[in-house]
Amino acid sequence: MVEAMSADGNSETVTLGPGCFWSFDAVARRTPGIASSVAGYAGDSGPPPDYEAYVRHGLNPQKFVEAVQLTFRPDEISFEEVLIFFFRSHDPTTPNQSGADHGSIYHSTIFYADAEQRARSEKVMDSVRRQLGRDIVTDLRPYGQFIEAESDQQDFYNRHRFEPYCRAVIEPKLRTLGLETD
Repeated sequence: MVEAMSADGNSETVTLGPGCFWSFDAVARRTPGIASSVAGYAGDSGPPPDYEAYVRHGLNPQKFVEAVQLTFRPDEISFEEVLIFFFRSHDPTTPNQSGADHGSIYHSTIFYADAEQRARSEKVMDSVRRQLGRDIVTDLRPYGQFIEAESDQQDFYNRHRFEPYCRAVIEPKLRTLGLETD
């Protein structure tokens, strides 16, 4: 299980399912105070869904989501600020969708490591609901496991900036959030 606070007390880890992990990974890598960002799959026990089985048949029995596991320095960015970037980086009101991608693997999810992260997440979620003036679909689930995605999925934006998806989806998102695209 991921611990909320490291042994040295200088970093904290949180696992978030923002829809597409490529986009949020690009956001995280440009956010001051975030020390590391790893794209992967989070959810229940068992292996993550076979990509072909999921794409072709929608099979996702363990309800895994594309996720990003972040390690951040709370003295530079608070847990709440990380969640605010998470909510600003995707649409938390639409279930199972991230832009043009559809399916349960793209569901907005916060995986809390302990009771404190859960309580703090609930407060931020309530604030987001009030600001939007409507409900959000973001799930709040206990952390079960995180499986790192393949190496070609890591730091996708920086390695593939000129790909159509990066130019059409990720770059505008970075600009909207006031983050560098270079």
